[in-house]
Amino acid sequence: MSATTVDRDLVARFAPLFDELGRGAVERERERRLPYAEVEALREAGFTRVTLPREHGGDAATHGEFFELLAELARRDPNLAQLFRSHFSYLDRTLHAPASADREARLARLADGAVVGNASHERSTAKVGSLATRLTETPEGLRLNGTKFYSTGTLFADLVGVAAEQDGEFVSVLVDTGAPGVDRIDDWTGFGQRLTGSGTTVFTDVAVDPSTVVRREPDRPSHGGAFVQLVLLAAVTGIGRAIVDDAAGFVRARTRTYSHGAASTAQGDPIVQEVVGELSAKSFAADAALAAATTALERSSSAILDGDPERIRAQLAAVELATARAQLVILPAVLDAATALFDVGGASAVETHLALDRHWRNARTIASHNPARFKARAIGDHLVNGTPIVSWWSTGEA
Repeated sequence: MSATTVDRDLVARFAPLFDELGRGAVERERERRLPYAEVEALREAGFTRVTLPREHGGDAATHGEFFELLAELARRDPNLAQLFRSHFSYLDRTLHAPASADREARLARLADGAVVGNASHERSTAKVGSLATRLTETPEGLRLNGTKFYSTGTLFADLVGVAAEQDGEFVSVLVDTGAPGVDRIDDWTGFGQRLTGSGTTVFTDVAVDPSTVVRREPDRPSHGGAFVQLVLLAAVTGIGRAIVDDAAGFVRARTRTYSHGAASTAQGDPIVQEVVGELSAKSFAADAALAAATTALERSSSAILDGDPERIRAQLAAVELATARAQLVILPAVLDAATALFDVGGASAVETHLALDRHWRNARTIASHNPARFKARAIGDHLVNGTPIVSWWSTGEA
């Protein structure tokens, strides 16, 4: 990240807390202990409010600053970085919404420390592009019914944004997670990112305040698709940094070397040094790609706030392209590094207490969200045929 987009003092301020949370990351995963306390510590430290304006108790962090902070958090524990995906996406959408009493009320609730989760995707018989979750008018008022999966972060949230259909129209509903009829289930069984709370949320006759229902506005300019993808890419970028940290730390602590090694110690072996150097370069590539994409996001943000339609169209197209390209750089670079990491040591590198396998498992799990091959094809179609790159992925069957 360039000095013009990242306040290093802001990064330094959160670093001690990130370090503290990172020290327990391997043990949390081994025990599958959900990070309720860690989320609360980040809330108390103001991390959940970091992109809010200062008048709302935030730090007015730019997109560059925020995604650098997120990558640094992921460097310690990528589960924590990913589980805030919907929270910061909701906050970003609210900041770009037109001024209104509703917008101010939402900002006030975020300023009070509320954390927002997600309930969009379904494992249902609904076809792609439709939803089985329904918001209906009853004699007792609006009621919400449905089942969602991949509800990332909702186990730790105070509020959850729910995608639903009402009379054939897509709507978004904001629901208190403690409301009667809301059941959050910890049933995520993925082999990576085990602690993001990405399980099932069930809504059974949940009472809905009409003021919390938002109609989908397909014509309203938004970089929301790029934003949520960049949260995932920041998490993977942080994993890349952690791979370099662990590789260098492993070699420094290693007391044995190979019988056919090129030096008497692992630290002095040029082959081992070469591996660590290559891991660092792969991480550097991920860093650079993330920085380029977040710079494009800042430009799209400026255009949306400025309101010039022609500039908005140009910048939204640019950020979609930059984000898709970043995905094709970051994911393979970090996945390759997660495998090459084991070339710095022998059998001792696979000992379970080191948990070096977690880097590949976590990066591979995140990479499976939006398969990169589809993004590569979309970029090619765009460059050859001028086809716009699709922003939002379907919220139909997952």
